[in-house]
Amino acid sequence: MAELLAQPRWADAAQALISGCVDLGPRQDGAIALMEAVCTGLGDQLYPAFLRVLAEINARGEYAARAAVAQTLVQALSQGRLPNGARAAWGAHRPPGGLRRSLGPIEYLCLAAWPRQGPAELPAEHFQTLASAVMDLLDCAPDARALYADHLTAVADDPLDGTLPREVRAALRDLAQAWRRQADASRVCAEFVGRVRGAGG
Repeated sequence: MAELLAQPRWADAAQALISGCVDLGPRQDGAIALMEAVCTGLGDQLYPAFLRVLAEINARGEYAARAAVAQTLVQALSQGRLPNGARAAWGAHRPPGGLRRSLGPIEYLCLAAWPRQGPAELPAEHFQTLASAVMDLLDCAPDARALYADHLTAVADDPLDGTLPREVRAALRDLAQAWRRQADASRVCAEFVGRVRGAGG
């Protein structure tokens, strides 16, 4: 299994992903396959590192670079190939082969921010930093916000497995609707944190 370096080279990783998306073309299968390969190589345990790379791209990348990565993500979403991390059902034990669901970047972070009868896996300030960065990055591609908001709503409205508890699905639906209406991702994420803090515990 891959292991995170003691001092990860976030800027180098961000530049490599940008170069791949630009060189392979954001609307071509090659760029999507690159993202899939990166996530597969990291594995579920290190999927948050991929999200950290997306945040680094949003923070440091020029607009054209950010747009290339955002367009790749949107194209992946439209093909059902959004880079994702797998999570076990929240109320279940985790035997080998147990129920798991693949979640894309934003919904993965939303689940990690939920305080399950104790401290959240992802502290509120880290959630707001990462989730708002991914949302701002997606805003660099035309129609990306609306498309991803539709995706989040579909995830929230799917109660067929136990990956997302009822409280998180309700908060996720509200986040999607709020994000669709306004570009202030930081405020949207802060409202989500307030909602799940009230529901958790």
